[in-house]
Amino acid sequence: MNRRQFLYGSAAMAFMSAMPFHAHAAEGPVVKTAKGSVRGLVLDGVHVFRGVPCGMPPYEGKYRLALPEPVAPWSGVVDAVEFGDIPLQLGQGKPVGGGDCLRLNIWTPAPGKSNCPVMVYIPGGGSTTCNNNDVRFDGTAFARDGVVLVTVNYRVNVDGFLKIRGVPANLALRDMMFALRWVQDNIASFGGNPDNVTVFGQSAGATHITSLLSSPMAKGLFRRAILQSPAALAQYDAPLASRVAEALLAFYGVENSREAVAAIPAEKLLSFPAFLAKQNKNPEWTRMLGGNVALFKPYYDGEILPKRPVDGIAEGAARNVDIMVGSAEEEWRLYTVQSGAIDKITENDVKSFVESTGFPADIAERYRKAGRGEKAGDLFSALQSDFIFRMPANKVLESQMAAGGRAFAYSFAWKSPAYDGKLGAAHSVDVPFVFKTHHRDSPRVKNTLGTTPPDSLAEAMHGAWVRFATEGNPGWTPFDLEKRMTMRFNAESALVSDPWKTERENMPLK
Repeated sequence: MNRRQFLYGSAAMAFMSAMPFHAHAAEGPVVKTAKGSVRGLVLDGVHVFRGVPCGMPPYEGKYRLALPEPVAPWSGVVDAVEFGDIPLQLGQGKPVGGGDCLRLNIWTPAPGKSNCPVMVYIPGGGSTTCNNNDVRFDGTAFARDGVVLVTVNYRVNVDGFLKIRGVPANLALRDMMFALRWVQDNIASFGGNPDNVTVFGQSAGATHITSLLSSPMAKGLFRRAILQSPAALAQYDAPLASRVAEALLAFYGVENSREAVAAIPAEKLLSFPAFLAKQNKNPEWTRMLGGNVALFKPYYDGEILPKRPVDGIAEGAARNVDIMVGSAEEEWRLYTVQSGAIDKITENDVKSFVESTGFPADIAERYRKAGRGEKAGDLFSALQSDFIFRMPANKVLESQMAAGGRAFAYSFAWKSPAYDGKLGAAHSVDVPFVFKTHHRDSPRVKNTLGTTPPDSLAEAMHGAWVRFATEGNPGWTPFDLEKRMTMRFNAESALVSDPWKTERENMPLK
């Protein structure tokens, strides 16, 4: 076990010891997968399987920067009671993870349940981090409501997304499809119905589901999809992906080859924030990226992604998949409020952002007149929220309508009291309500929700997600291009018509 694995393993064991319910592995349920049997835990009536083997360790030997490969068959029973590793990423400024990370966590109802709807969660993390063991993603509430809940991992940052010569394209997306194929082959043994799989995710997880919806290689892997705050236009074409890769590899001082990248030490490989901090001060770079300066993105490779995902969806790639799409109403405040930047942003910062996107020069003033903010920090946050998340989410809905598909829309409006009430309806605030983990004794939950998050909001959101996975309808009117009916989630939720009208008219996206 290397140092990164030890550090993360210690954290996982500490988390397990803090759980309110315990069981010995020898007493747990045993399920036979296609490769061998696993033994889980029973926690408060729910069967839990942690770190279920799925793929070979993707950072070791021949598996590095290669297609995901299934684990080898085993004899006997493997204990699935401890969380697996996470993908190689930065954690508090240091490398963490990078071990045996292609493992799944599964929550399933008690014996006697079978043919249950299945929900597969793809975590976010800006394509730089990923952690399917996050306390917010605990699937207990879903299992209690008759759903088999699965959380997956995928390679992130350089290994998952960079366009490297000799390396299969879009390894992160391939990891996701690999996990979904495992679900198709094995979930019936856990009580799930492989013909009723809903894939869902938030932030980068939802962004990548946009790609899966459009990919011919993901056909048949899921029946429904829920996209929470997708940056749905965050992909590269192949030439731009090459330019970004060459610039980053020049920063590392290595040639563009699989062997050279695989030999980069973890500390150096994960030094890309320094590269990005420098590049983002360069107007030419930000204009080249069209204002969305996230470094790691999928790219159109002609196989996994034949074209821009929203265009593929508009042409019918997801016509037979029921989708639900939404966003928070003040997404970008997560970044500007938590960092304290919101009080330091200037009018020049707003102007620079507008110039990088190519939007009309007066768009900030239009937002000010529309009541989206008076101070520069508030305007900047509102513009970024809509540019990165809210309007791309709307674009997915419109694309599905253009293809004659079916979709449901929502908007998350609850304003968190955290950070002296400044955080608001920010990015990721919705996640614990979906999972009903909003009262967990976790710093990340408390820091974003405050001490008294409303149970009514959790009941409304979690219930809608369960209904959608079970029946294909979350409980409100489907979206169309005339009325644009949208469920606005708050302490008291309500169905509204076209809540994004002002933003759509001021920030049209092609």
